[in-house]
Amino acid sequence: RRLFELEVPEIFDNIIEIVSVAREPGDRTKIAVRSHDKRIDPVGACVGMKGIRIQAVVRELNGEKIDIVHWSADPEIFIKRAMSPVTPLLVVAEDGSHRATVVVPDDQIQFAIGKRGQNVRLASEITGRQIDPIKESEYLAPEALSVDEIEELDEETRVQLKAAGFEQADDALDAGLEGLMRIEGMDEERAQKILDVLNTYFETIDTSSLTPEEEAPAEAESEESGPAADDDESNEVTAKS
Repeated sequence: RRLFELEVPEIFDNIIEIVSVAREPGDRTKIAVRSHDKRIDPVGACVGMKGIRIQAVVRELNGEKIDIVHWSADPEIFIKRAMSPVTPLLVVAEDGSHRATVVVPDDQIQFAIGKRGQNVRLASEITGRQIDPIKESEYLAPEALSVDEIEELDEETRVQLKAAGFEQADDALDAGLEGLMRIEGMDEERAQKILDVLNTYFETIDTSSLTPEEEAPAEAESEESGPAADDDESNEVTAKS
């Protein structure tokens, strides 16, 4: 904190506030900031013109990586920003809970977690939430669903499926046409009808909420006191030597 006070006059003058800090000395720090003056972008001010301010701090810390995160009163926005360098597809932070689930693209999970869990650990510390990152494919995977719960299947079909070992709807779906036709008394027409019902059911899962918000990180070359970013937008920058 003291280094930023020395390098960033707006922090020293209490125009910009350091809300929280999470640090693993010598390796990486995440620092959340907010501005008490809507005309001043807190991240841009900490970075300085062409990154001059933050680079001075990095040099003092012998090359320690620093993530500057724009604080938000909205926990989901704040968590999304804190998870840099990845951009989560979805953040679920329930009121009254100290946990949050963060959904990320499958190929980004290792970056979300970070080396030895560092990224998610620091993000959890500055946000005050225990963050649980999961892959998009795992989030969208259909939950175990009994065939008894699918009203579109008649009682006779449900009994027949369960007797053949297909108590879960996704197991029956995975069996495919050939697998269902091995069931005693099952013909191709009925098997295909069952698959059509199951496919239609699972296709109703709404995935529209997984569209990521437009979140462009603040550039290190930002003006040191540019216009304040809207609270619904991300404003984060990472600095390293």
